[in-house]
Amino acid sequence: MIELVFGRFPPVERRGLVAILGFGAVMLAIRLLLAQPFWASGQTRWISFPTKIATSTTYLFENVFVLHFGLFDMPIPFPLLTAHVTAMAEIVLPVLIVLGLLTRLGALALFAMTVVIQLVFPDAFFNATDPMNSHALWMAYAVVLVVCGPGVFSLDFLLRRIGLRRASVPSA
Repeated sequence: MIELVFGRFPPVERRGLVAILGFGAVMLAIRLLLAQPFWASGQTRWISFPTKIATSTTYLFENVFVLHFGLFDMPIPFPLLTAHVTAMAEIVLPVLIVLGLLTRLGALALFAMTVVIQLVFPDAFFNATDPMNSHALWMAYAVVLVVCGPGVFSLDFLLRRIGLRRASVPSA
């Protein structure tokens, strides 16, 4: 059960200390890079988190944002609910990612959000003027976190180690 929730850390489990720490530092950097644009966006969505969403947020979801599917366009379904869920996710998920808590699930959720954002802004897959705000880059960061895990500088790693130690201690 522990591995299902917190995952395995294969690059860590068979490497030397320098490789473990180097991999952990790279994964921490990737977590920070993935969290930053979503956190920044989430800051614009709220007047008072989590009780009062900005009227501009609901206006965008009701009147401006449209899903582009190539041959046809579709308005955002359930715009008020979608606005609230998205605004909440843009605050909560980056915090989880930075802490390295439930990182794989959070990264998968941010990947899914990026796919939807890509449908709303189809020209932003690669942003030549601001490459750090390219959806392709966000997707790549999320995939790396889902596949490789958060690294040793994360709560997932710590909780997994504590959980495995407790699971290996025989009960009296």
